[in-house]
Amino acid sequence: MTGAEAVGSGNLVMGRCVIAGKSACVLYDSKATHSFVSESYVQRLGLPVCELQCDLVVSTPASGLELEVILGMDWLSANRILIVCCEKSLLFPNSEEPELLSSHDVMKELQNGAQCFLIFTHLVVEGEGMICVIPVVQEFEDVK
Repeated sequence: MTGAEAVGSGNLVMGRCVIAGKSACVLYDSKATHSFVSESYVQRLGLPVCELQCDLVVSTPASGLELEVILGMDWLSANRILIVCCEKSLLFPNSEEPELLSSHDVMKELQNGAQCFLIFTHLVVEGEGMICVIPVVQEFEDVK
């Protein structure tokens, strides 16, 4: 697949970002195990380089693209980046710690368009209320 075919497929998550004060065309690639930087971008940043002690063969759809950086799973996972596939965008975590909200506050946030994630660590029912049984799937069939 050429770079033009890759862009035409609509399956890439690309964008511009600032790295060390310089704008770069970046491909966010969850299939790449490592991240890569073009020689021209390394020179623009004035980064020191050294030779690898082994041969490395890299194949990318970069032909015809102005890619300067490919950020792979090593960088994406280390920085806890989420790829929102349906929007072809990235979700960067806040530097703040997660905040615990009351159910009333959660409802207000949802009405304002926020995304909320709930995690139950345990559930205690007090009083003589009705106890509901919530079925939980323990094993999944193979997904293909």
